[in-house]
Amino acid sequence: MGIIDIGGTDLYFSRYGSGIPFLLMHGGLGLDHSYFRPSLDPLGDLLELISYDHRNHGRSGHPPIENLTFEQLADDANELRKGLGFKKVGILGHSAGGYVALHYAIRHPEYISYLILYDTVPVMDHMEEMMEIIQKKNPTPEILEALNAPADLTPEGLGAQLATIMELYFYDYNEEMQEKARLTFKDMIFSPEPNIHQDKLIPTYDVTPYLKDIRTPTLILVGDDDFICPASQARRMHEAIPNSELHIFEKCGHLASLESPEEFISVIREWINKFDKK
Repeated sequence: MGIIDIGGTDLYFSRYGSGIPFLLMHGGLGLDHSYFRPSLDPLGDLLELISYDHRNHGRSGHPPIENLTFEQLADDANELRKGLGFKKVGILGHSAGGYVALHYAIRHPEYISYLILYDTVPVMDHMEEMMEIIQKKNPTPEILEALNAPADLTPEGLGAQLATIMELYFYDYNEEMQEKARLTFKDMIFSPEPNIHQDKLIPTYDVTPYLKDIRTPTLILVGDDDFICPASQARRMHEAIPNSELHIFEKCGHLASLESPEEFISVIREWINKFDKK
């Protein structure tokens, strides 16, 4: 664990494992990096996993929120790479972290060795499909109310909102998955300000025109029951990114690393090894 000055703010990061350096970009906005562990730890014999909190998140610095853009977050990640002394890094971005990962691949292609897009989208233009998937899950009135409510202004309230809608993120939110979710998010530091601020960012987020220019080896992962980043968007990225592979996890939602952990690790491991052995 450590803190690095990237110029203008600090980033808090954690390092685990050894091998190919990989920056792990968490989702949200408003979460922190902690949910990547321990689910990604089995990759530690192959990769050096560097998870970190974006600016304005968790234990990182909280400069003026107006500076928070996906472009800036991508540039922050590149400063982190430089500060840690890596010539190139692999990138894994989950959910909104995938927005950052895509911007990194577009803005800093010479410094990225691998790109893993984990349950993310290139543009938010699928609201109708999102609502169709939600309705198929037969959500309770309480879930719908929490889903449609403005983001809570306190960390505790934001965490409670997420807990209320958590079952939407899973294919089968059984007792085992409920306990996994509890353990995964129990130490989370929730940051309401960036969660609220993303309402200004999402309407202009669209990297679809640039997908064809990404030449980095790319692995696209998605659950077939993901309501927020559906498989249709993963296919869209796969069709546009030249050197990409797509893996769809059956009976999984937005967190395949929790619902299908062995398959999740195996797919990444086999994909990395394919390139690393060349």
